[in-house]
Amino acid sequence: MPLHHEVTGSGPPLLLIQGGASKAGAARMLVDELAVTHRVLTYDRRGIGRSPADDGPVPLTAHADDAAGLLAGTGPAAVVGVSIGAVIGLLLAVRHPGLVTTLVAHEPPLPGLVRDAAVEAALDRVEDLVARDDIGAAIRTMAELTSGDDPVESGYRPEPPSGDPQPALRRFLRHDVPAVRAARIDPADVTVSGVRVVPTGGYESRGRWEHRCAEALAAGIGRGLVELPGGHNGPVTHPVAAAAALRGLVGGT
Repeated sequence: MPLHHEVTGSGPPLLLIQGGASKAGAARMLVDELAVTHRVLTYDRRGIGRSPADDGPVPLTAHADDAAGLLAGTGPAAVVGVSIGAVIGLLLAVRHPGLVTTLVAHEPPLPGLVRDAAVEAALDRVEDLVARDDIGAAIRTMAELTSGDDPVESGYRPEPPSGDPQPALRRFLRHDVPAVRAARIDPADVTVSGVRVVPTGGYESRGRWEHRCAEALAAGIGRGLVELPGGHNGPVTHPVAAAAALRGLVGGT
């Protein structure tokens, strides 16, 4: 199934797999910073924006295979995944290791690694609110769970939504959140893949569930956790500092 994708810059290829219901252009400031040294590929996940999908859920393994399809024409690439994008990136590394040189996995939500009753209860509330089509309350609950009031980098300007964001938000909350909850990633499989995986967490996220997931992943694959500026969405909200750090982590691959 064809996916809408965009390419910015030139140099070694780098695939950015974004979090939430973000479309290809949602992290424009980060992409522009990374494009100084890399050819950056972004895309609308299947069912989001301009990438079509059936009405039903898309398993995260299928999202990983979609990412592999995008890389089939570019060859091995560095991959940066944020939140659900990091989970997809881990599955990409496990299922298609020959396509990934380095994966930076920023705060992947991994309920199979870190059980937290309060988080589970909050996600139960999200699913209940979505079932009642109270999307606004579901979004607020997710925001409280993942980001709080994290500061942003001076000069950061969020990209205005392109088109009506509601269909993508509904799909993310209705299908992708349950898919993340059902996903199980074994750190041993990540190690066996041979892909260099760098788990990262935000300075502002310390103690939160997603940061603890990144810590558990790092411990499971025998690596240290690298901290980046900002919180759960830090690579997007701190584009200049994050791009500098990410370039150092992926190098010229």
